[in-house]
Amino acid sequence: MRFSLPQQNLNSAAVARLLATVSPVLLAVFLAAVLTAALPPKLLDPAWQLGLIAALINNASLALMGVLLLTLALGFDPTHHLLRARWKALRPWILAACLGFVLLIPLQGFVAWRFHTVVTLAQQRETSNSAQKLAQLRQAISTATSHQELQSRVQQLFGNNAGLSPLELRTPMGELRGLLLARAEQASNQLMRQIEAQAGGRPDQLVKESIRISVSAVAYALGFAYLAGVLPRGKAAQRRAR
Repeated sequence: MRFSLPQQNLNSAAVARLLATVSPVLLAVFLAAVLTAALPPKLLDPAWQLGLIAALINNASLALMGVLLLTLALGFDPTHHLLRARWKALRPWILAACLGFVLLIPLQGFVAWRFHTVVTLAQQRETSNSAQKLAQLRQAISTATSHQELQSRVQQLFGNNAGLSPLELRTPMGELRGLLLARAEQASNQLMRQIEAQAGGRPDQLVKESIRISVSAVAYALGFAYLAGVLPRGKAAQRRAR
């Protein structure tokens, strides 16, 4: 006598195997993306920290789908011991992911503030140095009595590769002084425009990115919590998740 399982059970088992096969693939792709952003580690660099947080958020959907597929696989074949063992091993990591995404919210805010502070201080130092050199250049142009003296002072400020061009060396000193002062004024105006553009753009970008990260982190935390059975869901699904 030949025995056979019902066709519905066979189909459910096949779907469960398919879902269980795709699930670790998505989780592996998520880990690869995060590790790529994390290496090489620069734990004290706020730019590295922001990049890692962005990588976690931007690729978290892969991890969420991976966990969802494993949950569905267990739903199609709840008696499969290997799937249940895999779920029990993965569930603590899912709970850790819930907590991790919640912690990303204050962490993003702190790192964004620190990054803005570091960049602002660096820009202020660079701006101060540039403004000081421009002031010294104006003074050199105004007080130099010869081409050789002006050439020497320009090289002291900007290095040996800087200096007057052959055409400028042939230009009368009075005419050359007016041309160089006009160029210095243009450079000063351009520097001020760059400072204003940087000061106006970066805080807005950081605030928008922080809002995106925070909202996404809350959504992913709720999603993982639901799949882990922490949030209320159907009784049958809760029994399968335990």
